[in-house]
Amino acid sequence: MRLLVLFLLFSGLSFAQNWAPNGAQWHYSYYGFFPGYVDIAYSGDTLIDGQVTKKLTKTFHGLGWGLDVTSYSIGTEYTYEANGVVYLRYQNQWDTLYNFNAQVGESWRMAKQPFTNVATQNSRIKILATGNLIINNETRKYLVAEKCDSNNISLGWLNDTIIENIGFLHDYLLPYDQFDGAVDGNEGGPFRCYSDNNFALYKPNYLEVCDYIMGTTELEGNASFQIFPNPVSDQINIPESLIQQYNHYLILSNEGKVIQEGQTTTILDVANLPAGNYTLLIENQTQKRYAKVLVVR
Repeated sequence: MRLLVLFLLFSGLSFAQNWAPNGAQWHYSYYGFFPGYVDIAYSGDTLIDGQVTKKLTKTFHGLGWGLDVTSYSIGTEYTYEANGVVYLRYQNQWDTLYNFNAQVGESWRMAKQPFTNVATQNSRIKILATGNLIINNETRKYLVAEKCDSNNISLGWLNDTIIENIGFLHDYLLPYDQFDGAVDGNEGGPFRCYSDNNFALYKPNYLEVCDYIMGTTELEGNASFQIFPNPVSDQINIPESLIQQYNHYLILSNEGKVIQEGQTTTILDVANLPAGNYTLLIENQTQKRYAKVLVVR
């Protein structure tokens, strides 16, 4: 009888929740040391403190230290939705991940704090606008949001749109990842795609296939390198040994747009770049190397 009750509880609530339904899967470009992508997938329900919870598994797919294609788990998140609010489990409590009831000017404390010194304690998600849009013939609510400090003053990051049952349109599903200063390897990058069993593939800004891995067809002569400091606010330092080999540099946005370029020197000035994630590419006539850069303000 008890098993029957639990079965009814799980099956009834799984149909009631639109967040992370069967087949839900997100893809994001990876912001660690090697190119690749992260997929986040619904992998079942579980009970936590009596709450039916969605289990989301996170997996990295990309190049390893030997520049061969590899895949490995990067953790699990536990989440659920109730009355327009999506909650995330962290340190034995439920944080607000998204609040689709929020009105213009309202905010909520960003989930999964504390952060490192990349962002202030009690940073918040503040709503600038709300509305509805139609995706795959479905009407979904959206929120235009900015990331703020504890006093609701902007942290200087680019604004983003949060779409009901999908998450951020440009950023990573889990916004705190941008502020943890590479503690977890900077797993989160820009949004690529979303789909589930009843929702066709949605990829409004990404041109490649969802599981594209940059560099797999041009491995020879391509490798990552580390810069310092990272995160950075004004100047990037590049080792002298690399300056001698790679005489040209480019700084690329999330979308691959060239933001800045010139002759490679030991110090590159990035004081005029908006806060955000970038790729630094250094090259010569035959080879390229890259580094992921987090600019903070």
